[in-house]
Amino acid sequence: MKKLIHLHKTLIRNKKSEIYIKDALQNAQKCKICQGLIHRNSISIDHIQRKEDGGLASVDNGQITHPYCNTGYKN
Repeated sequence: MKKLIHLHKTLIRNKKSEIYIKDALQNAQKCKICQGLIHRNSISIDHIQRKEDGGLASVDNGQITHPYCNTGYKN
């Protein structure tokens, strides 16, 4: 009986981990350029429309990207 209770608790713990991982991946921040997942310590803020092309320094013209993705010229 003790083994059965331990097994049940382990299954519950595993299911909780699975649910957390599934939810975290679905709601994780993604780079708006490459669509890759972004780590919280590796974020760059990019203009959607470049300043040179008339883009404003506004919240609506900003996007979260990888620092690497934000270093090159985008058409």
